[in-house]
Amino acid sequence: MPGLCYDFSNLDKFLARDDVKQQLNVTNRKWEECDNEVYQKLEVDWMMNLGEDVRYLLESGVNVLVYSGDKDYACNWRGGEKWTNTLSWKHHIAFEKA
Repeated sequence: MPGLCYDFSNLDKFLARDDVKQQLNVTNRKWEECDNEVYQKLEVDWMMNLGEDVRYLLESGVNVLVYSGDKDYACNWRGGEKWTNTLSWKHHIAFEKA
């Protein structure tokens, strides 16, 4: 999708590594950045608070990665840092200490 994506070449190389795919438990999947179908489905999530959904996943034992790039104009990392540090869940204190 021209004009929508950034240069993900380093990320592509990292996520193509067998050890990384194994750790993420996605050995049967291929990383694809900026998939148009995924973009269109997520477009309705623009600026939505998904804290309760993340809390549900965490409370269910699902490991969650929240990523905010330091050069991203849409998702500032300070905002991501703040909401992840203030999200209340059963292992919040251990998360804070880590």
